[in-house]
Amino acid sequence: MQDIEIFKKYVSNYDLNDPNIEQKFFHSIRVSNNAKEIAESINLNDKDKHLATFIGLTHDIGRFLQWKVYGTFADSKSIDHALLSVQVLFGNDSDSGFVISDEDANIIRVAIYNHNKYKIQDDATERELLFAKIIRDADKLDLLYLLGEKDIVSEEDNSEVTDVIHNDFWNYKELDKSDCKTLTDKILLKMAFIFDFNFSKSFEILERESLLDNYFNNLKYKERYEKYYLHAKEFLKAKKISE
Repeated sequence: MQDIEIFKKYVSNYDLNDPNIEQKFFHSIRVSNNAKEIAESINLNDKDKHLATFIGLTHDIGRFLQWKVYGTFADSKSIDHALLSVQVLFGNDSDSGFVISDEDANIIRVAIYNHNKYKIQDDATERELLFAKIIRDADKLDLLYLLGEKDIVSEEDNSEVTDVIHNDFWNYKELDKSDCKTLTDKILLKMAFIFDFNFSKSFEILERESLLDNYFNNLKYKERYEKYYLHAKEFLKAKKISE
């Protein structure tokens, strides 16, 4: 049975009529496609392209159980969904249906566990690091897509940007969620996803799908974010020129 069929069978244990479950199902499919596109762009062999695609498909597999048990996708109010995804795939009572080889197991664990972290763990091997970077890019691309499509609605209140968030954004740094104190900080946290992209293909997808533009256009308090949006656009322009 193909991975996608196993995944569909696993998700069928949950209520796909629930829009929250449906959203995570299609998010997983799109992230898998993003991961495949990135893997192809760096000329990975067929086995590694399949591995990257599999990680994309299963990176959020814990989200379904998280929603069922806790009724929220907020990790701060429930459990780290990346850790839960690893447990669903590798726990002693795992019912995911996937058969994972010993050769790939730790790569998958490291990639999925680190996909939502501020930084990838320091002790990751070169190969683990590669797949962790692929899934982080693939996931961030689809989160921007969802924000641009209003499938995820951003909370806004026209609050101030805190100094550390402003300074890190202005220096093209990925933002740390723990530094976010206001709703405006959290808006910029997502906009700054682009500063952590690892592959040329990720920037190509971002531009092709107008993901940053769509996100900005959906924001209510555009005047609050416009200088940051334009700063991000300058970053993207410079990246394109340098390639």
